[in-house]
Amino acid sequence: MKKSQKKLGLVLGGGGAKGYAHIGVLKVLHKAGVSIDYICGCSMGALIGGLYASGMQVDELVSIACKLSSMREILKLIDRTPSRKGLMVGKKVRSYLSQFIAPDDRLENTKIPLVINAVDLITGKEIELNHGVLLDCMMASSAVPGFFPPVEIGSCRLIDGGTLDDVPVKLLKDKPVDFILAIDVHLNDHNPINPENASRGHHLPVPIPEFVSDFYRSAMIMMNALTQTNLSLDPPDMLIRPRIPKDVSLFSGFQKANEVIRVGEEAMLEALPELQKFLFD
Repeated sequence: MKKSQKKLGLVLGGGGAKGYAHIGVLKVLHKAGVSIDYICGCSMGALIGGLYASGMQVDELVSIACKLSSMREILKLIDRTPSRKGLMVGKKVRSYLSQFIAPDDRLENTKIPLVINAVDLITGKEIELNHGVLLDCMMASSAVPGFFPPVEIGSCRLIDGGTLDDVPVKLLKDKPVDFILAIDVHLNDHNPINPENASRGHHLPVPIPEFVSDFYRSAMIMMNALTQTNLSLDPPDMLIRPRIPKDVSLFSGFQKANEVIRVGEEAMLEALPELQKFLFD
């Protein structure tokens, strides 16, 4: 007789290109027959989590990531803007996502229950998004300040959820789950623009001034410190930190999709026996 599984909540943190490791985690869980009962996503984790919660299969996620490892495909998503709201408009990213998520799809109706975080620029508070237009919520959670404009939902002007909590475990604490697994992909990443061993701007599809690069390095230091504090206050039952290649960072390394997915797989495979023990014993 097959043992019943305890309810699993999965938290997918932010991380840009590093977030491809989440796909490797999902790949291993799917292959092992581990069901996911609730997903919480932040930034890149919100994009991947939103697609998966909507019913997209792991193989399709892998296919999309590998297709976007081509600089030619990445450039198709870049819509430069002369406005002061951000370096990019974000319409092409939204249009690309709309191939997989219908404009009227609702967050509260996903096949796997989903919650996403964002930060309201008006109040300065973290916002839990648990209903509304799914595309709006995903775009809001991944609206990196300075790169994408804020997303207006109701009275809020929302930006990247990682600004206050990159691995928002606390959002699953009151959900109907027995065990929370969290994935943190960029612990101690102080160089989110380009890896230290690469020339400035070399891997980026848009030129980034040096002062912007330095700003994001300082912001990442603060964000990582805040995230680790949050994790200590609201720890998951299991925390996995994939060994992301050093030349993959927040805005660079999308060309290494296969390698990043693989390290996500390796990290999950290493932790799988312990996870199965908790879920099935």
